[in-house]
Amino acid sequence: MPMMALVNPVYDCLFQLAQPESLSREEEVDCLVLQLHRVGEQLEKMNGQRMDELFILIRDGFLLPIDLSSLARLLLLEIIEFRAAGWKTTPAAHKYYYSEVSD
Repeated sequence: MPMMALVNPVYDCLFQLAQPESLSREEEVDCLVLQLHRVGEQLEKMNGQRMDELFILIRDGFLLPIDLSSLARLLLLEIIEFRAAGWKTTPAAHKYYYSEVSD
Protein backbone atom coordinates (compact mmCIF):
# COMPACT_ATOMS: atom_id res chain seq x y z
CA MET A 1 0.00 0.00 0.00
CA PRO A 2 1.68 3.21 -1.12
CA MET A 3 -0.18 5.38 1.41
CA MET A 4 1.04 3.29 4.35
CA ALA A 5 4.20 5.39 4.74
CA LEU A 6 2.05 8.49 5.31
CA VAL A 7 -0.29 7.04 7.93
CA ASN A 8 1.83 7.75 11.02
CA PRO A 9 2.93 11.28 9.97
CA VAL A 10 -0.69 12.21 9.21
CA TYR A 11 -1.82 10.80 12.56
CA ASP A 12 0.97 12.77 14.28
CA CYS A 13 -0.35 15.99 12.74
CA LEU A 14 -3.92 15.17 13.74
CA PHE A 15 -2.82 14.40 17.30
CA GLN A 16 -1.16 17.85 17.44
CA LEU A 17 -4.41 19.45 16.32
CA ALA A 18 -6.36 17.51 18.98
CA GLN A 19 -4.29 18.80 21.91
CA PRO A 20 -6.13 21.16 24.31
CA GLU A 21 -4.02 24.18 23.33
CA SER A 22 -4.90 23.60 19.66
CA LEU A 23 -8.58 22.95 20.32
CA SER A 24 -8.86 26.41 21.85
CA ARG A 25 -8.23 27.89 18.36
CA GLU A 26 -11.14 27.62 15.93
CA GLU A 27 -8.88 27.54 12.87
CA GLU A 28 -7.09 24.45 14.18
CA VAL A 29 -10.35 22.70 15.07
CA ASP A 30 -11.64 23.47 11.58
CA CYS A 31 -8.45 22.02 10.06
CA LEU A 32 -8.69 18.88 12.24
CA VAL A 33 -12.32 18.27 11.32
CA LEU A 34 -11.75 18.97 7.62
CA GLN A 35 -8.86 16.50 7.44
CA LEU A 36 -10.83 13.84 9.29
CA HIS A 37 -13.68 14.27 6.82
CA ARG A 38 -11.22 13.78 3.96
CA VAL A 39 -9.04 10.92 5.19
CA GLY A 40 -10.48 9.67 8.48
CA GLU A 41 -12.10 6.57 7.10
CA GLN A 42 -8.94 5.49 5.25
CA LEU A 43 -6.74 6.19 8.28
CA GLU A 44 -9.03 4.16 10.52
CA LYS A 45 -8.83 1.19 8.13
CA MET A 46 -5.04 1.34 8.25
CA ASN A 47 -4.67 1.89 12.00
CA GLY A 48 -7.90 1.78 13.97
CA GLN A 49 -6.16 1.83 17.35
CA ARG A 50 -4.61 5.25 16.70
CA MET A 51 -7.99 6.55 15.51
CA ASP A 52 -9.53 5.37 18.79
CA GLU A 53 -6.78 7.22 20.69
CA LEU A 54 -7.32 10.35 18.60
CA PHE A 55 -11.05 10.32 19.25
CA ILE A 56 -10.45 10.01 22.99
CA LEU A 57 -8.62 13.35 22.76
CA ILE A 58 -11.38 14.83 20.62
CA ARG A 59 -14.09 13.58 22.99
CA ASP A 60 -12.23 14.92 26.02
CA GLY A 61 -11.76 18.25 24.26
CA PHE A 62 -15.48 18.39 23.62
CA LEU A 63 -16.46 17.41 27.18
CA LEU A 64 -13.82 19.01 29.38
CA PRO A 65 -13.99 22.68 30.32
CA ILE A 66 -11.25 24.07 28.10
CA ASP A 67 -11.52 27.42 26.36
CA LEU A 68 -13.61 26.17 23.45
CA SER A 69 -15.82 28.38 21.29
CA SER A 70 -19.37 27.32 20.45
CA LEU A 71 -18.37 26.77 16.82
CA ALA A 72 -15.38 24.62 17.79
CA ARG A 73 -17.57 22.56 20.12
CA LEU A 74 -20.15 22.10 17.33
CA LEU A 75 -17.43 21.00 14.87
CA LEU A 76 -16.08 18.45 17.35
CA LEU A 77 -19.55 17.06 18.02
CA GLU A 78 -20.17 16.79 14.29
CA ILE A 79 -16.97 14.81 13.63
CA ILE A 80 -17.68 12.52 16.61
CA GLU A 81 -21.12 11.75 15.17
CA PHE A 82 -19.71 11.47 11.63
CA ARG A 83 -17.33 8.71 12.72
CA ALA A 84 -20.02 7.00 14.84
CA ALA A 85 -22.24 6.86 11.74
CA GLY A 86 -19.56 4.99 9.77
CA TRP A 87 -17.92 8.09 8.25
CA LYS A 88 -21.17 9.14 6.62
CA THR A 89 -23.54 12.00 7.30
CA THR A 90 -27.11 10.94 7.95
CA PRO A 91 -29.84 13.17 6.52
CA ALA A 92 -30.88 14.20 10.03
CA ALA A 93 -27.30 15.10 10.98
CA HIS A 94 -26.81 17.03 7.75
CA LYS A 95 -29.96 19.03 8.42
CA TYR A 96 -28.91 19.71 12.02
CA TYR A 97 -25.34 20.79 11.27
CA TYR A 98 -25.67 22.45 7.89
CA SER A 99 -29.11 24.07 7.78
CA GLU A 100 -29.29 27.76 8.42
CA VAL A 101 -31.21 28.86 11.46
CA SER A 102 -34.24 30.95 10.53
CA ASP A 103 -35.50 33.72 12.78
